[in-house]
Amino acid sequence: MTGASSDILHLVEAAYRQHFETVPARASVSFLGLDPIEVLRYADGRQDHYLSLGMSRYPMADPAELVIAADSAPRAELLLSVAGRPDLLWRKLAVLAAAPAVEGAVYQVGNRVDLTEPLCPGSRCTGGVLATAGLQPVTAPGVAAVQILRVLPATQTELAWARVHGSEQLQQRWLAAGTDLADLTRDPVELS
Repeated sequence: MTGASSDILHLVEAAYRQHFETVPARASVSFLGLDPIEVLRYADGRQDHYLSLGMSRYPMADPAELVIAADSAPRAELLLSVAGRPDLLWRKLAVLAAAPAVEGAVYQVGNRVDLTEPLCPGSRCTGGVLATAGLQPVTAPGVAAVQILRVLPATQTELAWARVHGSEQLQQRWLAAGTDLADLTRDPVELS
């Protein structure tokens, strides 16, 4: 890991600690050819908040781009808030966080992400919609600010519907139905 990448990750982790005001539990996942992605879990008594740490190490860019401007290419980390402590959820969040480096994905608010398999055992959700997280972007010298993107868990049915009707429409359906997005075992929202 280069010095600049290390500095970025230290700033992101410091912002997490300041926001949650506690020391997290940690897990790390290694991917072939990449530096490890860590997942930090912060508990607040009502929900557990899982945050990636390592995705912002590299700027996100379309793989077809020949030159990537580090000072303007977007950087991000992911936040997933759930009820309880589902098994293996941290691993699935790390897979989502590795996608920009592995597949050239560029994450932004409104994107849909789908693993096509449950986020954890017993989950009906296989991915999610990316939204603003309520944490301030983390600034570091010489690079674009790191955005913290919230993953709003969604079922495959919901994600398929959102591909046609849009992520914003799906979020409006969730809001109207009072959907508990922290419950990964929930049924899909009514979409007819």
